[in-house]
Amino acid sequence: MSRKKRLLLQFAMLMAITAAGSVGYHLIEGWSLFDGFYMTVITLATIGYGEVRPLTHTGRVFTIGLIIVGVLQLGYLITNLTQALIETEIAAAFGRRRLLKDINQLNDHYILCGAGRVGARIVDELRKKGVDFVVIERDDPTAEKLLHEGVMVLMGDATSETVLEGARIRTARALISAASTDAENVYIVLTARGLNPGLHIVTRANDIPAVRQLYRAGANKVISPVLIGSHKMAQAALSPAVADFIELATMSESLDLYFDQILITPGSSLAGIRLEDAGIHDLRVMIVAITRGSGGEMVFNPDPDLRLHEEDLLIAIGARAGLASLAEAANSKAER
Repeated sequence: MSRKKRLLLQFAMLMAITAAGSVGYHLIEGWSLFDGFYMTVITLATIGYGEVRPLTHTGRVFTIGLIIVGVLQLGYLITNLTQALIETEIAAAFGRRRLLKDINQLNDHYILCGAGRVGARIVDELRKKGVDFVVIERDDPTAEKLLHEGVMVLMGDATSETVLEGARIRTARALISAASTDAENVYIVLTARGLNPGLHIVTRANDIPAVRQLYRAGANKVISPVLIGSHKMAQAALSPAVADFIELATMSESLDLYFDQILITPGSSLAGIRLEDAGIHDLRVMIVAITRGSGGEMVFNPDPDLRLHEEDLLIAIGARAGLASLAEAANSKAER
């Protein structure tokens, strides 16, 4: 039997004893049910008040039995409640210690600051991708909910250098700032950029004027829900078929179609060969664009005769399995 069921059973037994005591005094002594209930409660609580009314011999024998049974049951219930509380606190302490240990082992991970309405959707996307990430959240109920879902959460203020250091910002791959106010996002970006100059930072802008300020603060990419929403609404009206395709390709879970970026690593078997000869078409993957080298120009709809090079970034669309195979090929070493 689980601890919860056991505690509920013991509490039900105590209530049954209380009810039996109330009815017993009513039947034996002729008291009202309230007087019987009052006498039962002060007896089980061992308060030591005087009797409500003088007891008969039978009433005293009944009281002795009530004390033995009721007090033992109450003591047993209190003991189990105390044990459960202590074990819960110990488990919570070990859980926090284990969580901090897991966070301290993170490397090349993602940091999400804020898990509100926008942040919660980002958590879902990160979990679908299967990447390592930690959430910084200062709202206790939200943090507890994520912890119960198995998400690594660091409770605290993301504008604090100490908290960002605790999330191992110096070894992180990227930081996503999804706080509810632009001022907070600016402060988070400034602090994060100061701690890790090479960090890729993506942030949210609620107001249009804040976009420039966030870029000045050090963000690599600023996402404005207002701009994106208005653009999608206009596109849905002007080019509904295009809007449907983009929504289906980027947001639908029923269609096995995804966008991804794949880096051709140094020594890759794809480096130096033509795009047409890379076997990408067989993987049911389409190369939409290629960013040449590190920070180079982006070539849209690349020509099949284009030769791939190390550090090229392939922007691809296709099935998850095909994208995974392409990523494997881009990371595989060429035979010498």
